[in-house]
Amino acid sequence: MRLLIFITGLLLLSCGQNSPGQKDTKAAKDSTVTAGDTTTQKAQVNATDSSAPVVSPLALRVNDILETQPGNKWHVLNDHEAKWIKGQFDYFIAPKRKEHPDYPYIATADFDGDGSTDIAAIVTDDKKINFQLVIIRNADEKTPRIMTWKEDIAEDAAISVEPKGVVEGMDGEKTKKISLKADGINVEYFETASFVLYWNGTAFKRIQTGD
Repeated sequence: MRLLIFITGLLLLSCGQNSPGQKDTKAAKDSTVTAGDTTTQKAQVNATDSSAPVVSPLALRVNDILETQPGNKWHVLNDHEAKWIKGQFDYFIAPKRKEHPDYPYIATADFDGDGSTDIAAIVTDDKKINFQLVIIRNADEKTPRIMTWKEDIAEDAAISVEPKGVVEGMDGEKTKKISLKADGINVEYFETASFVLYWNGTAFKRIQTGD
């Protein structure tokens, strides 16, 4: 009789250790860990993606044109590289960007007065320590002409179109009025300085419009 009771007890103990409920609980725990790991990985991927610079269609077009140049190392500057101070961005840039999505890095107009669309863009090199302004004349043609302006161009420069008309400023030590026959390129450093690049018929020149 005692032997029968002992055997019965062993059987009950064995069934309890391998019960389906415990297997399900362990599986649930394993599933939770896996789901947690997957969520963490997705979050990391999304964070990486969100930090990537946004490149507009027009910026891509400029970059493609620059790629055709031998030894090219330049591309259009973007918010990620310019490192704007938040207050400066919110006050000066965000309002204008509602109307001009590529502000302050790209401006389009007929800058040389020949009736064709030109593109001006602030660009940086692959090291992101050098900056210049490129002017792509006849940008709609198969072989656009590319000119560069390097003087006083930095990562916090903002460019926009200066409508043709009379512009007054300083040319060296002299006050001067320029009658723009075509749209000019306004280069601005917020609350510090500004100048306008204009086409004089053979080349782009500069007039200082703000200290």
